[in-house]
Amino acid sequence: MKRLWIGLGVAIAMTFAGNAWAQVPPDVPPGHWAYDAIEELFDLGVLKGYPDGTFKGKVPLTRYEFAIAIRDALAAVRQEIEELRAQISGRQQPGPQGGGTQGEVFTREEKEKLGKIPADTAERLQKAEEALARINRLATEFQDELASLGVDVESAKRDLTNLRRRVEAIEEELKRLRITGDVTFVVFATNGLDARRAADLNNRLTTTGRILSDVHVLHELGLNIAGRLGEAASGEVSLVVGNWLPFLGSASQFVSTNNFTVRPVRNNTDIVLYKATVNAPISLFGNEVNLTIGRFENRIHPLTLWRADVDAYTTIDRYDNGYFSMDGAKATIGFGAFQLGLFAAKNGTVITNDNKKFMEVKGAFDASLSERPTDQVLRGLLSFDQSAGVTLEANLGDRIAVSGEYVSLKSPAAPSGQSPFIGLNRVDVLGGHLRANLIDRLVITADVAQSNLFRDNTTILNKENWALLVGLGYNLSEDLSLKAGFREVRPYFAPPGYWGRIGRWYNPTDIRGFDVSLAWNLGNLSIDALGGFYQGTNRGSDSFFGKDEVTHLVAGVKWNLSEQIRLNVAYEGVLWNIKGAGGGKPTENYITLGADYNLGENALLRVLYQVIDYNAKGVSSWRVGTDDKSRGGVGVAQLSVKF
Repeated sequence: MKRLWIGLGVAIAMTFAGNAWAQVPPDVPPGHWAYDAIEELFDLGVLKGYPDGTFKGKVPLTRYEFAIAIRDALAAVRQEIEELRAQISGRQQPGPQGGGTQGEVFTREEKEKLGKIPADTAERLQKAEEALARINRLATEFQDELASLGVDVESAKRDLTNLRRRVEAIEEELKRLRITGDVTFVVFATNGLDARRAADLNNRLTTTGRILSDVHVLHELGLNIAGRLGEAASGEVSLVVGNWLPFLGSASQFVSTNNFTVRPVRNNTDIVLYKATVNAPISLFGNEVNLTIGRFENRIHPLTLWRADVDAYTTIDRYDNGYFSMDGAKATIGFGAFQLGLFAAKNGTVITNDNKKFMEVKGAFDASLSERPTDQVLRGLLSFDQSAGVTLEANLGDRIAVSGEYVSLKSPAAPSGQSPFIGLNRVDVLGGHLRANLIDRLVITADVAQSNLFRDNTTILNKENWALLVGLGYNLSEDLSLKAGFREVRPYFAPPGYWGRIGRWYNPTDIRGFDVSLAWNLGNLSIDALGGFYQGTNRGSDSFFGKDEVTHLVAGVKWNLSEQIRLNVAYEGVLWNIKGAGGGKPTENYITLGADYNLGENALLRVLYQVIDYNAKGVSSWRVGTDDKSRGGVGVAQLSVKF
């Protein structure tokens, strides 16, 4: 027997009338159409049943009981309308520009907003319309009783009509041209402490003077235009203009001299075509292929193909998301639980108006030539002008995902370094990845990759060139999570990827060890901490780090002072234990104080100041200046607005 609550009204009425209700004869006969209408509201999920979860069937009811049920049904529909309105309103504001995946008009941030709208929104809207239609008919029959309860059916009808119009407006918006973008202003300043200078996390040397003696005012505009080119095809163009480009020198590597980043000329304004794509689905053997042609964004995995973040002090989506810009084509095709990806591209053609190679893809690191860990991995021995690759992903049920890739990168010029790197002009990278969530709250990850070096088709190095990362994550609660991991990166592993940094040592190689981390949300306060404990792989003549050890400590506290203001304090420490060549224990310490001010959904003001304390402790190759101690500071203010 079906269950239906007609009333909260029954409970309310009996509260006021007691047993007198038992003597009131029913005035709505059991065969009346209203009973079927109430059952339909139950089927639609609008009415839930009596408080005890039962439905008494088509027992005779009074007109007042029917009015109570109609009122409650109307309240449920209006609540549904409000929820749908909130979901759809979150989509109506144009999303900010970001480095989105190809094949669609929307940026990733827009898609995140769309993803927050449940997939059943349209179905829920249809059900609300059906329910309101039935309620409207019932309201006509019981209008006097509803009037005595103060029910306004017409108002709910107007709300639903307005909601439908909003949905239709969004559907029309999807077909039109979209213009989004962002504007960022950055004030970047450095200073020395005790008349010394230090190297910051970007490997740049600070000034020796006071904080206002080295100030740079920087700006950048990102403009994104997207639209439909036909029934299925779409196009997207992104331009980036400003003096932030010349200040960075490159978006993918450090422009370095003597292991320190050079500050390029930054007074001029430069411009680059960041993206220009045509995206079209095509049919191949009965399967849909998403094809992207033009200057597209591409990344695969941090261990194989992933652009490094070359600025540790600012937050700009297109520089933080790991995507390279390339000229060529890419395609994805799905086969049930499998997804195949292919790409082929030219890499050295993303050049600014000032003829600067803005997005070089570099790799192949001669680790044995380094006196100490530096930024050479990002600079690389080779600048690849061509690349091609294939990826395969599979979901094995709901809890296991596996993927693998092969990428081949070719350089037109071979380095003239020492053997065995003479003539090197190609790197092939293979990777495999596993993510398993076999039990609730526990996630296991494993990533492995290898980079082989070639002279044309002749292998010149295929040993000591792999990396392995294994991780274990456990969520103790919604607010507390723990992670533990092991990593081993051999000396000659050097794909064009980005697997992190230790202080100002980017993409550390020739290390192995364990790390643990914690993330704890305490309401307005959140705490993050990480500890990494590594040593050299000790691979004989191939190992530049030998048996040396390094401890990496990171801790941060964020305090939401209000809805608009968040305060931050962070510490990063790098503690070395050099066991060879006389030994020593150099230290790097970075203490950062910051504040974020939320100016609205699409605007953020961020300020920070970092104190850098560096002590080589007698190890000359670790010195930044002429003596062991180096101290300095970095101040940054960033205002970003997205439209």
